[in-house]
Amino acid sequence: MQKKVSNKFYSFVATVLLLAAVSCKKEKQQQPPPVSPTPAMEYFNFNDKEIKAGTGFSVDLNHDGRKDMAFYTLLVGDPIFQVDKLQFLVETNIGTNLPVNNREEIPVLQYGTPISLSDFDDYHWFELSSVMLVQKITSFTQPPLWEGHWKNAVHQYIPYQIVVASKIYSGWFEISVDTLHEKLVLHKAALSKEAGKIIKAGI
Repeated sequence: MQKKVSNKFYSFVATVLLLAAVSCKKEKQQQPPPVSPTPAMEYFNFNDKEIKAGTGFSVDLNHDGRKDMAFYTLLVGDPIFQVDKLQFLVETNIGTNLPVNNREEIPVLQYGTPISLSDFDDYHWFELSSVMLVQKITSFTQPPLWEGHWKNAVHQYIPYQIVVASKIYSGWFEISVDTLHEKLVLHKAALSKEAGKIIKAGI
């Protein structure tokens, strides 16, 4: 008689332990994945600043008294092909990096895209960069033509880095290109207050 009670008892304990293990496993699986905290950011609102032919805009993003990035236009005449080119460019100063590929383009980032601290795809981080975003080509024989990696950009993001004492601070610039009205529109920018942090475009 004693033996039967003992067996039932052990069987009951085993069942309880098995149910507890399954329950713990289920709870563990249902837990959401950890979310990386967003580093502290400083934001800049440019109130849809327009860059048109003959105008420009520069900004000191880390408040050191020196302009870090500039947007401007350049009118270039090409006598060989008999065309005029109205170019819209972005330029960086010493200590400010842009990711540039071998076609002299910078990536057009979508909202929420992580901004890598190191080189990515075929883009390499360079300081003192001057990159053409888009250009209008006017010919004597053909209708005007727009070309460039950013010609269809609407609220998209330029990634950049500012390097201070070998520490990398990541940032983004939100811009649009309006070919109909021949202008570049600067919406917002942001810069991480924490060095060495991966941030996301627009966040």
